[in-house]
Amino acid sequence: RGFVGPSAPRSRGHLVPRRWFLPGWGNDDKGAASEGDAQERSRFWSYAEGEGDAARLQRDALRDLLECTDAFCLTKRWLPDAFVDSIYRQYSHPDGITVKDFDRLACDGLLLSGKLDEYEKAFAALDQQGAGTGLLTREAVGRLFAGLGQVMAPEELDRILDESDVDHDGLDFADFLGLARTHLDLAEVLRYFETHPQPEAGLPVDLASPEFTPAAGLGEVTTVHGEAELNAIVKNGADAVVKLAFTWCRPCKTFWPKYQRFAQVYSGTRFLKIVGNDNESCKHYAREVLKAKISPMFAVYSGGELVDTWHGANVGRFVERMERGLPSAGARAAEREAAAAKEPMLAA
Repeated sequence: RGFVGPSAPRSRGHLVPRRWFLPGWGNDDKGAASEGDAQERSRFWSYAEGEGDAARLQRDALRDLLECTDAFCLTKRWLPDAFVDSIYRQYSHPDGITVKDFDRLACDGLLLSGKLDEYEKAFAALDQQGAGTGLLTREAVGRLFAGLGQVMAPEELDRILDESDVDHDGLDFADFLGLARTHLDLAEVLRYFETHPQPEAGLPVDLASPEFTPAAGLGEVTTVHGEAELNAIVKNGADAVVKLAFTWCRPCKTFWPKYQRFAQVYSGTRFLKIVGNDNESCKHYAREVLKAKISPMFAVYSGGELVDTWHGANVGRFVERMERGLPSAGARAAEREAAAAKEPMLAA
């Protein structure tokens, strides 16, 4: 029942553990340190059989070590057997895991550490979206993925939930830890709920959500939370414009009411907004896709393809590039001129 995330590598038909970037969940030092941290090594000696150079960590002891911290263990097993087996194969010798093997394992970020309340905080925030039942709903987990920039096909989300629910009794706290270890960055989850303390009901659950139909969201601005969500909208072929903003950008905020009004004027064009520092997916879109240096920045898509980009909170430039690049905007030039005659903020 073990599994790894979609981006995890495979080797010779076996699962290969990937590195996790979780707060207090392993070591984020990219250097291949030859000596493990003293506190981490003390955990090896607590679970290993034998002494000195002959000490070895066996498979069952490895599972105990991976599922516990120095401060707590859960009463329920939460790592799938195949997942533990994959790590054991990766790091062990024929007679077990040596202390130097353990140093590599620790350096690769595979140890669970930190305080219980760090993990409970993230779970409680998700559980609130399911009325505090102690079990996470499909909608809550799907919207969490969307908020972190990952929107999946319905069958992919169902597969992840099914495999995470080890005992098939609902996705509880232990199952959430297993899901987080395999698919999520817990540090990013915690940061997400610091800035989004209330559930975002408008987030899509999966790629079958109504948001991704061609006629959805016309006349208003849709905020997207990552490339997967944005790409799913763009690929439906409808004309779309994306406003890239950052939380510290004052011109972005100044242009916002104008952008909202233009969404009503150019009512045949899908208007999108993405915050470039919202999460890692948004950062990647800003940095690697748009190569953004100045904000606000705009990108227009037609027929599923990126056709133009520009930057700056300039109404004249916005109007000219919109009507030149998007047939749906050009077709409403007369409506835009009529609106601008009554509303100075829309005047080029």
